[in-house]
Formats: sequence, structure tokens, C-alpha cells
Amino acid sequence: MAELTAQPVPAAEWHRLGQEHVPLVIIDDAHPAPRSLYEMAQTLSFDRGDDDFYPGVRAQAPAGYGDWLAMLVAAVWPGNGVSLVRTAFAVATDAPSELAPIQRIPHFDTVDPQMVAAVHYLCEPPCGGTDFYRHRRTGYERIDRSRQAAWRQALNRDVRDFGRPADCDLPGDAPAFECIGSVALRFNRLILYPANCLHAGDLRTAAREGGSIMPRLTATSLLQP
Repeated sequence: MAELTAQPVPAAEWHRLGQEHVPLVIIDDAHPAPRSLYEMAQTLSFDRGDDDFYPGVRAQAPAGYGDWLAMLVAAVWPGNGVSLVRTAFAVATDAPSELAPIQRIPHFDTVDPQMVAAVHYLCEPPCGGTDFYRHRRTGYERIDRSRQAAWRQALNRDVRDFGRPADCDLPGDAPAFECIGSVALRFNRLILYPANCLHAGDLRTAAREGGSIMPRLTATSLLQP
């Protein structure tokens, strides 16, 4: 890791999204050797985890990647450093027709308002980036523990008013949600955002062959300040 920790910290571009001013950081040319990460991912065994709603498969990222990521996030995210909670390579492979109803609407990763999510794009367009959302009925853009009960009740009312998502629907099609920001996919782009904000991978712009989505390789991580 010495050669990675010695690298200069790349420039970070800050944004604030929506009415709740959700912080979003975009870092281009993030990793000094992104092709090596891509090639490493090709050698790993990917599988689907239990109770995992990710629309594809994952493989454990190497420890060196986690060390590098924690170093980078600590340098750009406010606070006194971060610790890595988990990190994995992920490939979105599921066809739209294979998604469960819960996978057809925006989601959040945790109710912990301090947790930071990182998505590192290791693929090229036409695979899509990441979209961020506001729930129209509640106005929520982030879900913490105090909002959980109201959130569940509001989703039930959404089903009553709009019905369950159709088999062809993706998160960006959900009428109960409004998009408040988007990040385009770019190879070796890293984005950081609060893990309790409503978001979804943009699978709408991915090229489809026979109804399936072209492989979208990312490294997805959670970090705790």
C-alpha cells in the first residue's frame, strides 16, 4: 500500500442536492491504477448474498482496496477520519423482468445518518450512473430512524394510489418519487454520499440485449466517520 498512500489526493467536487441539501462528492480519476482493479475483478468468484436486494452479484474486494478507499475518504469527507465497514466488487446483471417490487423503487442503505456510501465505477457507458430522489408524499430525501415508521406507512399508501411497480419498471419510473440529482457514469469515477439518502443505480440508460442489462461493474462500500 505504500505506493498508493503516497499518491496525491485527487480533486473532489462537492454538490448539495434537494431541499435537505444532501451532500454529494464526485472524484474523477480516483484510483491510480483502475485497470488493475478491473482485471482483478475478472479473476474473482461472484455470487449473490442472502437477503441482498442488490440486482446482481458481489465479490469481496481485496484489503488493499479498502485501505486505499478509507485513506481517500478520510481526506475529503468532513470529520476526523473514517473506518471501513464493508466493501465489495458488484456487477449489476439482473434483467428488469427479474427484479422484485422493492428493487423497482429508490432505496437507502442504512438509517445511520453518519454512514457514508461510496460507489466506484469500474465500467464504461452505456452503463448508467446513480440517481438521487425525493419521496413526493413525505418530502423525505434521507431516511433516519425517526422517519422509518412514517416511511413504511407512506409506501403502503403509494401502493394503494399507484399500484405495485410493473414488471418493466425501474426506480426512475416510480411515480411516487422525484429525481433531485444524477451522476453520470465515468470509468474510475468515485462518488460519496450519505448512506441513508434515497438513491438508485441508473439502469434505464444501460444497453439491453434480449432484455438483459449489460454488466455494470462497481466497487460499493460503506464507511463510518
